Amino acid sequence: MITTLLQAETSAAAVTSADLLSHPIFKDSLFLALLSVLAVLLICMVILASTFKGIFKSLYPNAIKERTPKKEKSVIDVLTAYVPIEEEQSILMDHEYDGIRELDNSLPPWWVYMFYVCVAFAVVYMVYFHMMDGPSSKQEYENEIAEFRASQQKEESTSIVKAVDVNSVTLLTDAGSIAQGKSLFEANCQTCHGIGGKGLNGPNLTYEYWLYGGGVKDIFKTVAEGKIEKGMPGWNTLGGAKIQSVISYIKQLKPAADGKASQGDKYVEEAVVAAPADSLKTDTVK
Repeated sequence: MITTLLQAETSAAAVTSADLLSHPIFKDSLFLALLSVLAVLLICMVILASTFKGIFKSLYPNAIKERTPKKEKSVIDVLTAYVPIEEEQSILMDHEYDGIRELDNSLPPWWVYMFYVCVAFAVVYMVYFHMMDGPSSKQEYENEIAEFRASQQKEESTSIVKAVDVNSVTLLTDAGSIAQGKSLFEANCQTCHGIGGKGLNGPNLTYEYWLYGGGVKDIFKTVAEGKIEKGMPGWNTLGGAKIQSVISYIKQLKPAADGKASQGDKYVEEAVVAAPADSLKTDTVK
């Protein structure tokens, strides 16, 4: 029976009464037998309640008195079925024991209504989750985890920047990247390499002569790792993307007549395919 319940199939469209009756569970003999027993028990309870009420009235004909008409009641009175003390005679039963008499109080309507709501909810819950293909608690948990991971991946894809390293570095030609590179150069490199890269303590960066190689990857490695023996610290803390912007700014500088004398070996630029503007990456500032 459990296997039948778990394997029951329903369409994604709205379920009609015909669809519900055609569900495999209604073809299960044990389930139908249980429904039949419950129906018989319910009918028996109704018959017994009616029978006992008739017997009680015959034994105690004056036990339950007719209630006198009530005046218009407030919402609170309606929800609680409140009976004032001065009107308790109308619900006083003739049954008496040791001088104690009993009131025929009804259950508060609000409680009765809530009971009906709970019964209706239980029926809907049973039909949806056990007779149809409603998700189990495990399935709901797995769905929520999947949604959370999907949203997390989406957030990471929009916030995490692809790292730029010595193998993926390339020249950028858009104005935004060049401007960023210039700003970073002036803030971190100008002290040693002079205004516009003309050279001071450090070498002139406007010529095609380079001490440690003039290729994009060569310069990236030099900037990231530094040359401690020459007094140049490593700038890998800037992040690969920002170093890439600095290199792109340096490589577009033109030789200056008033700059420091060139040093190193001449580098012959190879054919370089510039990265498109929409592929620009920026690292998070550390």
